[in-house]
Amino acid sequence: MTLHVRFSSISCFFALSFLVTTLVSLPSRRLDEVESLLAFKNEFTLSCNKSVTNSWTRDAIFFDGVLFDKDTGGVTELKLRGACLSGTLDANSSLFKLHQLRYLDLSLNNISSSLPAEFGRLTDLEFLDLHQNRFTGELPSSISNTTVLTKLHFLDISNNSLQGKVPEWVWSLPSLTATNLSRNSFDSFPNVPPTVTYLAASNNNFTGEIPLSLCNPKNLLFLDLSNNSLTGSVPRCLSESVTVLNLRRNSLTSLPDAFSNSSLKVLDVGHNQINGKLPRSLEHCKSLEFVDVEGNRINDTFPFWLKDLPNLIALILRSNRFYGPLSSPQHPLPFSKLMIIDIAGNMFDGSLPPNYFVNWSAAIRPRVKHIGDSYSLVDFSGNRFVGEIPESIGMLKSLLALNLSNNGFTGHIPSSMDNLSNLESLDISRNQLSGTIPQELGKLSFLSYINMSYNNLTGQIPQGTQFQTQNESAFEGNIDLCGFPLRKRCFRENVSATTTHTQSSHASKTMHSLNSNNPLLLFSILVVFNFVLSFYIPLSTNSVICHAFSKVRFKIHRSLILTSVNNTELEKIIE
Repeated sequence: MTLHVRFSSISCFFALSFLVTTLVSLPSRRLDEVESLLAFKNEFTLSCNKSVTNSWTRDAIFFDGVLFDKDTGGVTELKLRGACLSGTLDANSSLFKLHQLRYLDLSLNNISSSLPAEFGRLTDLEFLDLHQNRFTGELPSSISNTTVLTKLHFLDISNNSLQGKVPEWVWSLPSLTATNLSRNSFDSFPNVPPTVTYLAASNNNFTGEIPLSLCNPKNLLFLDLSNNSLTGSVPRCLSESVTVLNLRRNSLTSLPDAFSNSSLKVLDVGHNQINGKLPRSLEHCKSLEFVDVEGNRINDTFPFWLKDLPNLIALILRSNRFYGPLSSPQHPLPFSKLMIIDIAGNMFDGSLPPNYFVNWSAAIRPRVKHIGDSYSLVDFSGNRFVGEIPESIGMLKSLLALNLSNNGFTGHIPSSMDNLSNLESLDISRNQLSGTIPQELGKLSFLSYINMSYNNLTGQIPQGTQFQTQNESAFEGNIDLCGFPLRKRCFRENVSATTTHTQSSHASKTMHSLNSNNPLLLFSILVVFNFVLSFYIPLSTNSVICHAFSKVRFKIHRSLILTSVNNTELEKIIE
């Protein structure tokens, strides 16, 4: 009994000591700061039950999302990202009483109001993230105490409904290095300060030429002006220092003649009106990983010289006026890291030698782990290629998507394609291919999208599961092709009509059983098919597939950007 009492006393002593230590180690809190927090919380309604503000009470030990200064007791950090706040942020908000705030994140909420000029009262603010709310109207022409906002280096007001001119005070912040204005309705912006390193202003209404003030920042690494209405030429200064340059979907007409930037990793000028030739000076950009000039008016031969870029991962020349052969004995293509090549919708011609893909076998493979799942893609569709599909295509064992449609390929489907065990999308439609479909292709278990229509194929469609789940349209236009999913049945030679009828009936019953007795199986296959289409690139003219291609390009683009600049705050900028 004495031992039990002594043990209980010791346990109580340690528990009391732990409680005292915990209370002593907790940061001191000024009562007025706590009252301001509670008042700020009460200015909003909570649209979910999991808001971090649920822990905020007068006697709370911990305030989730809040950091108090251990010496002064003032609030220095307020992290309310996705806190389910719904309401307006008024000029008299209690938020603006937290004068020691250095870090403020109100992103991913439902705050609907104009942007108060009182943010200028938070003179210690270093980080301000308001993206993906419902802020509206024009930015205030002036901010209270702007002249003393000397510490603000990160500003994100993207994904709102702000409009008009970006006011001068934004660019007067002396420490500003990263800003995101994307997905608003801004129509003009003033001079960009020399301190800016990261600038994202995509999906706005910017017009006219790219402002030369962008040449002012000597350390500009990241520039995204995509999805605007900018015209004219790309300033030469942008080819000299930027690491990531995204000018996609504007109305630009020309690129700089001279690229001398050894640090350029991402160049995306897709969907503009750029004409002329692809600048040969790009071969000096030895760090280039992603080149996208899709949807322009570039009139040139294939840039064989790009083979000298040791880090090239993605080459997208789609929908231009490139012409000529893709094969040259003087210019082998030993791309060492290539994962995407898309030259669809051009005027390339000629034949591809049997060993054409030999030098690519080490290239089309999942080597870039930071992209997430590997995306290995070849799209030669919509050109004028003739001759046989190279047998060496089977050496690209990590290939996920292959599109050779809308060409003039002849001969048989290479039997080596059965080595493409990771293939998920295959489109060889609208060529002049003949012979039978190799039965071994039925063993490709990941093959989700198949299109072999409008060729001269004969014989029976492989009976593998992936072939049996395709639509009839995947094989139409081949007069002598037979078997499910086509309505035309196959009849074996040297078999009596009775036996043929029996086998045909048995096959019909089997398929009826598959459709009638196992609807969940078919439904599951279709669900998997649609899931794969939403994440990978079946490379077809089908709108769903084109959308999937864009999603994958975004994933790759985003991953390359993150690794290119190696800055943790940039992840917030490019969301």
